[in-house]
Amino acid sequence: MARVVINNPALPRSKSPHSNAVRVGNLIFVSGFPGYDANVQVPKGDFAAQMRLALTSVQATLEYAGSSLDKVAKVNVYLDRRADFDEMNEIYQEFFGSEPSQWPARTTIEARLPRKEFLLEIDCVAEV
Repeated sequence: MARVVINNPALPRSKSPHSNAVRVGNLIFVSGFPGYDANVQVPKGDFAAQMRLALTSVQATLEYAGSSLDKVAKVNVYLDRRADFDEMNEIYQEFFGSEPSQWPARTTIEARLPRKEFLLEIDCVAEV
C-alpha cells in the first residue's frame, strides 16, 4: 500500500515537523490541529473561536484529500480545560451534525497542550 503525504497549500504551515495528513489505502490520518488562523495566530482565551478554526482546518484537509467530515470514523479531541467540554460538544455538532447516527467514534481527553495558548487540538481518521 502506498503512503501519500497530504499538505493542503490553502492552510497555514505549522512550524512543527509534520504533514497535515497521510493517506494509506482508503484511510486518511489527519494530524492534530489546534485552533489557529491563516496567520498561525491563536485567538487567546477564546475557546469557541479556536474550536471552529481547528474543525475548519480538519474539514479543509479532508476535502483536499478527497474525503469529508461525513466520512470520519474516529476523532480525538484534546482539551486544555475540562470546563470547555459542554461548549466543545455544541460546536462539534455544528460540524458533525446533531443526530447520533451522524457522529463518528470520539475520544475526548483533558491534556496539557504544547503551547500555553492552545485550548484544544483535534485529530481524526477518515475514509476516502
